[in-house]
Amino acid sequence: MSRDALIVGINIYQHLSSLQAPARDAEAIAHQLQTYGEFCVHRLPEVIQANAPQVGSKTQVSLRELEAALIRLFKPKGNHIPQTALFYFSGHGLQKQAGIQEGFLAVSDTNPDASFYGLSLFWLRRLLQESPIRQRIIWLDCCHSGELLNFLEADPGANPATDRLFMAASRDYETAYESLTSPYSVFTQALLTGLDPRRVDSGIITQHALIDHVNQTLKTEVQRPLFESSGSEIVLTRCRDRAFPLPTRPVVPFCPYAGFKAFSEAQTEYFYGRDHFLRKVTAAVRTNAFVALVGASGSGKTSLVQAGVFPQLRQEKLMGHGEQIQQTGDRWQIKRLTPTEHPLKQLAAAFVEPHLNQVERAEQLRRAEIFFRTRYSGISPFGSCY
Repeated sequence: MSRDALIVGINIYQHLSSLQAPARDAEAIAHQLQTYGEFCVHRLPEVIQANAPQVGSKTQVSLRELEAALIRLFKPKGNHIPQTALFYFSGHGLQKQAGIQEGFLAVSDTNPDASFYGLSLFWLRRLLQESPIRQRIIWLDCCHSGELLNFLEADPGANPATDRLFMAASRDYETAYESLTSPYSVFTQALLTGLDPRRVDSGIITQHALIDHVNQTLKTEVQRPLFESSGSEIVLTRCRDRAFPLPTRPVVPFCPYAGFKAFSEAQTEYFYGRDHFLRKVTAAVRTNAFVALVGASGSGKTSLVQAGVFPQLRQEKLMGHGEQIQQTGDRWQIKRLTPTEHPLKQLAAAFVEPHLNQVERAEQLRRAEIFFRTRYSGISPFGSCY
């Protein structure tokens, strides 16, 4: 069974305070995964010491290096892709507040004063959505790491053939700490002890056992870790005298009914019975600048939009069905937002380019808000807007 891991620990920063623990954190995790997890480990930054690879404590990591390594991990080329891909990060985490809230993993040359924050967690989430890897594991030991679990996009774990484990050291508004009693960070120390298969009689550590251990270990700490797990059981580490079980599909067949949850765009193939309303809504969208979908709570508005209207519009955009769509070309830009009490500001922010400096971003927001204000009025401040 092929299992790849990218282990990143960044100590050195040009414009942020340098750290002591991340390189030690990363090397300890790498050793644990190689010893008990049978992972093929790639380190970043990597140095050679005593003829063996180590996580460099004085070497910088650029955004280009980190992005390229993550693409190789989660979207590998070739026909023989790994069964499992694991990404661990220890270093600075940043949160940007500029109209919308964004989280970032800081690289060595991150400079918030120049509006450069590092690797976007939004970008990472999108990469995961497009990954062909069956088992996806992410452990983030940095401030504001819970931002990864906050996005509203279609759930990467929605595919019944996908297993995943996301673990964040702290909530999106919290700081993650280096330990006062250990050479490792607080969260990583809990990971290291939790991953040791010798601590359990079975000699096997799954994602459920690790979550339980980390949660119990850190229950008295100031920072509160976050967890997100779905799919089948993932065996993380095992004692060498135990067979490494191959991942299997769930014994219980996949249930296509979402229950009280709304259908997502990823569940379009299971969404039936609203053809009449779907035709009416999509026809209205094609011919009107503003369309409001109104109904009682729980009546299926969100499911109709996400699993019906969105896929229909995307199909028209890509395939060019109909003379009108062919003439207008690539016109459908699908954004999702919650209007709040400032709907036009939220609408404008959804269309602003993400990598602008503060001055450019403010100007784009101003111009976009003026544009929308002159075209639309009477938008309700309640609920979600599509």
